[in-house]
Amino acid sequence: MLICRHCNEPVRVNKDQYIVFEQMHWLCFHLVFEHKGDADEPCGDVACPWYHIAVFRQKLEELGHDLQEVLGDAILRRWNL
Repeated sequence: MLICRHCNEPVRVNKDQYIVFEQMHWLCFHLVFEHKGDADEPCGDVACPWYHIAVFRQKLEELGHDLQEVLGDAILRRWNL
C-alpha cells in the first residue's frame, strides 16, 4: 500500500504518479510545492482545485442556481442526510 508522506493516508487514485508527486497525493503535492499564497484560496495554477470550485460556483450563480440547495441535494443523494 502506498502512503502519502505528507498526510500519512493511503494513495489510491494517482498511484501511477506516486513517485512523480514525491510519494504524495496530487493534492498534497500541489499544496506543498505548487500552491502560492493562502492554501484556502485559488492560486495561479489552472489545475488548482480551489480554482475549479470558484469557476463552478460562478457558473452555478450565473445559471441562477442556489449554491446551498445544490450542495444540500448532493449531500442528500450521497449520504441521505
